[in-house]
Amino acid sequence: MSSEPGERSTASARSDREVTSVANAMRLIEALGRQPSGGVSDLARELGLSKPAVDRLLSTLMSSGYVERDTDTPRYRLTMKLVAIANSVKDRTGLIEVARPRLAELAEAFHETVNLGTLHQGSIVYALTVPSQRLFRIEPVPGSEVPAYATALGKAVLAHSPDDVRDRYLSEFRPIPFTRFTTASAADLRQRLERARKDGYALDDGELVEEVCCAAAPVLDTDGHAVAAVSVTTIRSTFSKSGDQITRAVIETARAISESMVTFR
Repeated sequence: MSSEPGERSTASARSDREVTSVANAMRLIEALGRQPSGGVSDLARELGLSKPAVDRLLSTLMSSGYVERDTDTPRYRLTMKLVAIANSVKDRTGLIEVARPRLAELAEAFHETVNLGTLHQGSIVYALTVPSQRLFRIEPVPGSEVPAYATALGKAVLAHSPDDVRDRYLSEFRPIPFTRFTTASAADLRQRLERARKDGYALDDGELVEEVCCAAAPVLDTDGHAVAAVSVTTIRSTFSKSGDQITRAVIETARAISESMVTFR
């Protein structure tokens, strides 16, 4: 049954208020970022909002851990939670900045698609892709996600992740068979990850798309944990001829990015 006009207008008005509240919350965070702390009256005046509206926004931000109240005065300030978020963005931005020229060199060397991927909630997110210049090519879309277990990128990252991260992933593992080569059990995946950790690289032998192969190596932080991985993607016939050479180059590229990230930080 379709909604009545009055119901639609009410829902639309509610949605508009929610969007406005989010915008005002962001403006409030920006205002607090320009000063050590701020009181409700001063913030209301600066933002052009009522004091009750600012008070509600501050309460919401406090409950979320983004704002705290000064213990000695009725003033508010941002918490270190925002600093942590800012640092995580800086790290990702820095990773792409450092990796881009290295990935371009790798793509030029083999004329194949080169990728940089990170692990997010059990999936590999393509952070950067340098596409092949060949007429027929495999080109993941930056920002797209694929299951980690069916990719060389995912296995390279998981193999070099902290033990608790890897164990949690394996305990929650529910495989989907994309091809006849896709890993079918947690025990099989654990063996593949152990092999990838020992070898320093991981392979995708048609596990996501049967005629597509990849080699990937981890980008490591100073603790030896993977923050990302680099891969070369090509068709099976090419990989059967040049796979060893591609794999060695991928390992060297990932190592160079890892070393450069230490300098960048």
